[in-house]
Amino acid sequence: MKLPDGFTPNPFDGNVPAEAVGRRVRVILRNPHGQGLHEPAYADANTQAVPTGWAADGRGGCRWGKRGNRNDPFDIVGYLVL
Repeated sequence: MKLPDGFTPNPFDGNVPAEAVGRRVRVILRNPHGQGLHEPAYADANTQAVPTGWAADGRGGCRWGKRGNRNDPFDIVGYLVL
């Protein structure tokens, strides 16, 4: 599957990509039904504001490795450093 412009493929080595350390990222995940890719919603449920992505590392940071099943919907397949 082709990633949107500006997104970099996740190498799936389990490590935070060097350019993302200490930064926030937008991510592309596998589709929950195993069909293609999707970008999770970024709107806040209370304000509909668009937050600035997720922490790439640290407490509550993204999980960069595969989750076991090769079609796991929570695998990050691409990222964009903000």
